[in-house]
Amino acid sequence: MPDVSVLNSSEKPKVLPYDPLNPEFLANPYTNYARLREQAAVHRTDAGVAVMRYKEVNQVLRDPRFGHGNGLGAQDAKVPSPEGPKDALMFMDPPDHTRLRALVNRAFTVRVVQRLRPIIEELAMELLTAAREKHGDSPLDLSAEFCRPLGVRSVNRLVGVPEEYTERCIGYGRDGGRGLDPGFTLTPEAEQQRLKVRDGVMEITLEMIEDRRAHPREDLVSDLIRVEEAGDRLNEIEILTTVANLFLAGWAAPQALLGLASVALLQHPEQRAYYTAHPEHAERSVEELVRYDSTVQLVERMALEDAEVNGIKVKAGEEAYLLFGSANRDPRAYENPDTLDLTRVGPRNVGFGHGVHYCVAAPVAKMITEVGLNVLLTRFAPELTVPQPKTNGAITQRSYAEIPVALTAGP
Repeated sequence: MPDVSVLNSSEKPKVLPYDPLNPEFLANPYTNYARLREQAAVHRTDAGVAVMRYKEVNQVLRDPRFGHGNGLGAQDAKVPSPEGPKDALMFMDPPDHTRLRALVNRAFTVRVVQRLRPIIEELAMELLTAAREKHGDSPLDLSAEFCRPLGVRSVNRLVGVPEEYTERCIGYGRDGGRGLDPGFTLTPEAEQQRLKVRDGVMEITLEMIEDRRAHPREDLVSDLIRVEEAGDRLNEIEILTTVANLFLAGWAAPQALLGLASVALLQHPEQRAYYTAHPEHAERSVEELVRYDSTVQLVERMALEDAEVNGIKVKAGEEAYLLFGSANRDPRAYENPDTLDLTRVGPRNVGFGHGVHYCVAAPVAKMITEVGLNVLLTRFAPELTVPQPKTNGAITQRSYAEIPVALTAGP
């Protein structure tokens, strides 16, 4: 028998097997995921299927029969351009995705990312010192004072965004928190906010590309303009949509991951102690933090042709919603999955995807988190002032709206 559960037609919402806007779910989705995951690996909905378990999520990510096509995710994520709405890199399918990703990878090298490390450390120390001086012993919002500006300013230094754009970019990173959510979950006001953020991002992108063509620098935009692979280059629209894609992902994912990781460690003193005592294992520790509380909770794929998941037929055009947050807590893949264990050795998490669409900005988000945590926990002594901070209400990219902490000087 196929491992599947079917929603009754009277149940809502019909696209997902749970209510993604329920405040209790948003506060802690993992209890609901566990219940649904044990009921079935795959839940059929009116739109297609929701995939809950690690093995099956990985299979769909690697199955060429699934892609973005003209599915709901791709339609919701189009970015504006002078030629009309265009697909962003992360929502393209081969062969266009293959070509553009190869060119982008040549600009987004390990060397490029690594040169950010001392910059992130300097920015982190600057931000936390300023927050401490501003607030003293009074509570402060770690998200507003540290996570958001560190994520945005670090990515901006990588890409080459002028300093005068910083506050606008921080605002776009904050206001674009639901930018990747399925359109059917947004109010008209939230949809207008999403479009406003994308228009603002495109305005900055156009100005930067024009400047870098005239005045190249050692930054990612200049690298993308120069990059060439076998005589191939990015055209104007491809550069535009790729840089805009990096902004939209880069301003949101790092600050979200840093916030989730900070709270996780502040709620687990023994793991916090391990993190600070073992900097040589920082990379592995960040991977466990990604697994434990995933910033990317859900992604959408469309069946490009008739396919199946765990024996369940999925017709061409139907949607497959992949629950990364659930897959990363699957006991079939991880022992004691609800426990945060920085010494864990296990299969690679799916926090930023797998396969050809693995997030191009993931290395930057992880480095910002690693370095940010190092400075936060070794130079200062933060403590949460609430048991559980509130999330920003996003469905796709989980993040905290605010993180109230008391911040004192470290040892």
